[in-house]
Amino acid sequence: MISDATVDRFYYIFDSREQRAVVLDRTTGEEVPWTSLPRVQLITYVGEQQSVDHMRAFARRCAQQTRGEADESASPTGRLWRAVQEGDEPWTEVREDLADEIVRAAALGLPRREADAARLLTVHACTHPDPLWAAVDAAHMSERWAEFSADPHSQQAVRRLRQRQVDWLLDAL
Repeated sequence: MISDATVDRFYYIFDSREQRAVVLDRTTGEEVPWTSLPRVQLITYVGEQQSVDHMRAFARRCAQQTRGEADESASPTGRLWRAVQEGDEPWTEVREDLADEIVRAAALGLPRREADAARLLTVHACTHPDPLWAAVDAAHMSERWAEFSADPHSQQAVRRLRQRQVDWLLDAL
């Protein structure tokens, strides 16, 4: 995805048409191209070889890596996680109810390097209508969570998380 400790080089906005957080390069204002990144290519390849359910499972696995013991079920993250666990039907309602929190997390939380914002966006990614985007965005946001929550050793934490995700994708093949 994006190299470690580089969140300051990017803007994060929430695109309401696409229903996802979008990463923009601060210098060009252009969206960061995902297709050239090796792990995104692997996610896409696995998605072509496996079922839609497999991409959803990968997105949930990414979100599960960010879940802490203290997550309260009444929190926005907890509400989304319950919807993810229950299946497709409750997603629309919960996504609409939490739209303001999601926008704040993308626009304010990520630039401030808030791990909770990255966690919320990781779980939110799982609910994207397109399973491939769900997988790609969940992988990306879980990286930001690892980067933000492990300050002194963020590069090592991100690499370990990335490796676990790649191993899971390769095991799927």
